Amino acid sequence: MIDTHPICFEGVTPTPAWAFTQYQRLGDQLPASGASTGAARRVESLAPLASEFDAFVFDAFGVLNTGPRVIPGAVDRLSILQAMGKPVLVLSNAATASQPVLAEKYQRMGFNLTENQIISSRWLLEDSLARHPRPGTWGVIAPPQSDSHTLPSIVQRPVQAGITDQELDDFDGFIFLSSENWNEVLQAQLMASLKRRKRPLDVANPDLVAPRGDCLTLEPGFFAHKLREQTGISPLFFGKPYGPAFAAVLSRLTDIPAHRVLMVGDTLHTDILGARAAGMATLLVSDHGSLAGMDINSCIELSGISPDFVTPSI
Repeated sequence: MIDTHPICFEGVTPTPAWAFTQYQRLGDQLPASGASTGAARRVESLAPLASEFDAFVFDAFGVLNTGPRVIPGAVDRLSILQAMGKPVLVLSNAATASQPVLAEKYQRMGFNLTENQIISSRWLLEDSLARHPRPGTWGVIAPPQSDSHTLPSIVQRPVQAGITDQELDDFDGFIFLSSENWNEVLQAQLMASLKRRKRPLDVANPDLVAPRGDCLTLEPGFFAHKLREQTGISPLFFGKPYGPAFAAVLSRLTDIPAHRVLMVGDTLHTDILGARAAGMATLLVSDHGSLAGMDINSCIELSGISPDFVTPSI
């Protein structure tokens, strides 16, 4: 299957350095960082930390997989932790697939994960829709082949190539699930529509970029922040680094204090920042995700976001 996530937009081709700069620029839109824990401790892998914590939470892209490719050693690492009796969860900003589809995907990759062990930003959005129904008809930005029609408690229509300006103006709000097939024309149409009449925008994937194979793709968070800056709307973000995502994690790890939970991620401004704000311990993976090839010490110093541990790969 050909990946249709955008890898270039208005002349911008995302790189790790570019993405880091963009996250820095958006600092006032992100949660406040938790208290500093001092210099990060370097470890060769997650192995020496297995006995130091009671539960483990993994980001997906850049930690377990890059696109369809499983990162070497990831399946074995989770299996070892599970054999030790350690609770293992995945906290992902994946927003296109429903819980059953996402669980099946990771099981095909070889991970022994059930739906209840996966918390996606799609699930967080669906939970919010079920508890707080949105009135009217909403435009949903998602690829045609996705199961976005399963969104609960909402009347919806797709926002795809060929949509008219009048159709966009008639929507009562928008949900941004995926950047697949998104392009300059659709972005300009949506921006103009929101300028004509401001309406809510729910964003199920706050990421600016995602590692897919040997490139970074532009994700819904990138386009949502452009819309915020150009129209004055205030998007509602689901997923990392925002507090409800980490609260959902801790609610599934009953009787385990936050500081005994290790969050494993590849991004300082989402995985590490959000986990620190929630009081969790953090491990930054440096070799496979959005910081691959960058000077990690400089990134930590510039951002002021310091993980407890750094490793090349789990």
